Amino acid sequence: MKLNGVELRSDFGDPLGETKACRQESALFDFSFIHSARISGERARRIVEAFSSRSLQSLLDGKILYAVRADENGWAVSDLTIWKTAANTFEVMSGRAEDVTALLNFNDDVQVEDVSEERAVLAVQGPLSLPALQQAGADRGIADLEYFSFARTSIGSIPCIVSRIGYTGEDGFEVIPARQNFDKLWKMLAAHARPAGFIAADILRIEAGFVLFTNEFRLPVSPIEAGLGKFYSGPENWKPELKIVTFQAETDALKPLPWQPPVKLSRSMSPGEIVVTSACRSVSNGKIIGFGYVPIATPKGAALKDKSGVFRNISQLQMPFYDWRKLRPRTNLLKTANE
Repeated sequence: MKLNGVELRSDFGDPLGETKACRQESALFDFSFIHSARISGERARRIVEAFSSRSLQSLLDGKILYAVRADENGWAVSDLTIWKTAANTFEVMSGRAEDVTALLNFNDDVQVEDVSEERAVLAVQGPLSLPALQQAGADRGIADLEYFSFARTSIGSIPCIVSRIGYTGEDGFEVIPARQNFDKLWKMLAAHARPAGFIAADILRIEAGFVLFTNEFRLPVSPIEAGLGKFYSGPENWKPELKIVTFQAETDALKPLPWQPPVKLSRSMSPGEIVVTSACRSVSNGKIIGFGYVPIATPKGAALKDKSGVFRNISQLQMPFYDWRKLRPRTNLLKTANE
């Protein structure tokens, strides 16, 4: 399957091995399906603020902000990263093509460009991601990058942007070269980090407690109900009725691949019921874990029943399941590299 002209590769032959490589060493992902828009001009900040429902007043050059976008009904539809590249220039990245299309309609006193096809987006993730990049020829200065920051640099002779965001619960970097340099850079990085596909990325993000918009926003939920209220400053038209939880369960249906729910999901549920939105077999403990929504009055730790009947013996877990304090992506990368 292709998305944004990029072949979505599920794995490179051993999805569980690829997942473990990211947890123990380093793994290389292709996220070039990401859609990107560049907005520049005197009103650029106001346009992006209105689009993302987040204030950008304190966002400095070279920094990145996370945001959740909601539709006219208040339902979360996508999550975004907003990059400030100059005084009046921002770049917005999203997994949804519709977000870039919507931004292109803002053409009053600003310039909006779809730059999705101009670039590739790679990610090197894992506790040994820094030495992997340095062995591939990255400038040693990338070790000084702070969390949610980026810098223009090069790897070998290839100019690129290197950032520190991460989607796996591990230290890591995103590397953004021109699209024509993808093949050369991929080979350089793959010599030091194990190539991994989207099965591994999905397992890793579930373990780390990160939502995926195609799953967790499939059920109509507000940003607050999705646990992302602090990344959304738009209007809330109602009090939250649901809350997102993580769980451990048993099932006979789940293959050793991440699980997605049906296309249509209903918010209607009784106390003690859960609507499951993501599930996988964890590489950390071999158990079935996942995300779902329950009525907000559901007691913490209460046993749950899956409305679909796919999962049983469901017990709530602390969120996220892996690295619950979310410290690993923020650790000192230079220290990691020198140990």
